[in-house]
Amino acid sequence: MREISIKLFKEKNKKIIYTLIVMLGISAAISVYSLLIPKTTSSQINDNTSKIDTSFNYQATIKPNILYPNGGTVEVGDTIFKKITTLIPVNLKSTIRSENEVIAKGSHEIQLVVKAGELWERSFPLEKKQSFEHKGKDISILDNTFDINLEDVKKFIAQVEEDTGISPEQYTIEVVPNVLGTLNYEGKEREFQLDDKLAFQYYYDEIVLASEKTFSSVTPFTSTEVITNSFAIMGLTLPLIPVRIVSTIFSSLILIAFIYAYKNLVSNRVKPMRSQIDKINKKYGNRIISVSQKVNMDEKSIITLSSFKSVLKVADEKELPIFCHKIHEDGNALYFIVDGDYVYNYETIKSNLIHSTEKGIISDNAYANG
Repeated sequence: MREISIKLFKEKNKKIIYTLIVMLGISAAISVYSLLIPKTTSSQINDNTSKIDTSFNYQATIKPNILYPNGGTVEVGDTIFKKITTLIPVNLKSTIRSENEVIAKGSHEIQLVVKAGELWERSFPLEKKQSFEHKGKDISILDNTFDINLEDVKKFIAQVEEDTGISPEQYTIEVVPNVLGTLNYEGKEREFQLDDKLAFQYYYDEIVLASEKTFSSVTPFTSTEVITNSFAIMGLTLPLIPVRIVSTIFSSLILIAFIYAYKNLVSNRVKPMRSQIDKINKKYGNRIISVSQKVNMDEKSIITLSSFKSVLKVADEKELPIFCHKIHEDGNALYFIVDGDYVYNYETIKSNLIHSTEKGIISDNAYANG
C-alpha cells in the first residue's frame, strides 16, 4: 500500500512540474517580450509645410537690326546677341505657399554681380534693402522687374581691362536676390534664406544663360508626438507597464513553485534498497549454507526466532551450521538450525520492499532485535 501511495504521489508531482514548466515558459516569454518593447515611441508629425518658389524670366531690349527692324523688347532663348542688345529686363518672382496660414517676416535686396572668374568681382545694387511682413497661405515676397544695363556693364569691363591690362575670355553676370527672413506658424518659427540666382556667361559677342530659371525649397513645421506603447496578444490590447509587472511577478511565483515541487519530487524519489537477505548473506555468507528445500519439520519441534542475531547466537552456542532456504513464491528466505528434534528458524521480510529517502521507514530488524 505504501508503494502505491508513493508512486501516485510521484506521478502527481511530475504532472505538477510539467504544468509549471509550461506556465513558466509562457509567462517568461511574455515578460521578456514586454521588456523588449519600448515604453514610448516618438514620431514626427507634419503640422504645416511652406514651399518657397522663385522664378526668373528675362527678355532682351534690342536696337533695330536686320532681324528685328523695329527693335524693342523681345522674347529670347538661352543666347542673347550682345552687339544689338542694350538691356536685359529680368522679372523676379518669389512666393510662399503654405498648407496653413503663416506669418512671413524679413528683408530682401537685389544685386547685379559681375565676375571675372577667380580674378575679381563687383556688385551693383538693382534694388535697395527692403523689409517685408505678410500673413496668409499665399504670400508674394517679390514680383519686380529689374534691368541689366549692358552699356554700363560694357563700360565697366572696358575700364577694368584698361586699368589692369587683363582681358579674360569670358565674364559672368548674376542677378542675386538676397532674401532673409522667418516663417511663423502657431508660435513655431523657422528661418529661411534665398540664395538662388540667375547667371549668364558674358562672352565677346554673345551672352549665354548659365543657370536654372526656377528654384524651389520647402520649410516644414513638425512636432514630436510621444505615444505610449501597449501590449497586444491574441487580439487583446493591454497597457504595457502593468503587463511587465504582472508577468514578472507571476514568473517569479511560478519559478518558486517549480523549485519547491522539484525538491519535493527529489526528496520523495523511490529508491530500491538491498533486500534483508542480501544484507545478511553479504555479511555472514561464510557461515550460511544454502539448501534447495526445507527439512521435514513435521516430526520436529519448531522454535521461531525474532531476529537473525538470535540465529547467530544459537549457532554459536551449539556450534551448528546455519541453513538458508529461499521461498520463491513471496521472495522471503528461511534461516534455520537443526538440533536433533529441534529446529530454530527465522523468516525474513519481503526482499522486494522499497523505501523512500525518508529515514526510519524500514528499521534494521535483522540486527537490532534479539
